[in-house]
Amino acid sequence: MKKLTFLIPLMLMGCEASLGDKCDTSNDCPSGMICDTDSPSGYCIVVNCEGDEECPDNAVCVKFTQSISYCLKKCKSKSDCRSGYACRDDIGDQKFCYVEADYPYGRDETNQIDFIPPEESGLEQSGNEEPSGDDGNSEP
Repeated sequence: MKKLTFLIPLMLMGCEASLGDKCDTSNDCPSGMICDTDSPSGYCIVVNCEGDEECPDNAVCVKFTQSISYCLKKCKSKSDCRSGYACRDDIGDQKFCYVEADYPYGRDETNQIDFIPPEESGLEQSGNEEPSGDDGNSEP
C-alpha cells in the first residue's frame, strides 16, 4: 500500500498542463497562458512575446505579424508535436508546433490570413481575469 500512496502524487504532478497542450478554456492552462480555442482541441499559448526569453523553456516566440506573437512549443520533427499539429519552420528561424500552414484557422473568405488578437477574440489569460462587479468608479 505504501507504493500506491507514493505513486499517486507523482502521477498527479504529471497531469499539469503546459505550453502546447490541449485545453477547453484558459483555466486549463498554466497561469499566464491562454487557451487558443480556434486551434484543434485548443492550444495553451503565451501571447504578445517580444523574444524567446519571454517564453517558457522549450518554447519559441513566433511573430505572425508586427503586433501578433505567441510563445509556441519548439520541435525538431512532427513526432515532437501532438496529433493534428505540424512541426513548422515557415515563420522565423526556429521550428515550432502549430496547426498546418494550410489550416483554415484565421482565414477570411478570400483565404487571406486574418488573425484576431486574443484580447479581441474574448480569450482571457489564466489567472489574470478581471474581477466582476464594482469597478471602483461608482459612489457608495
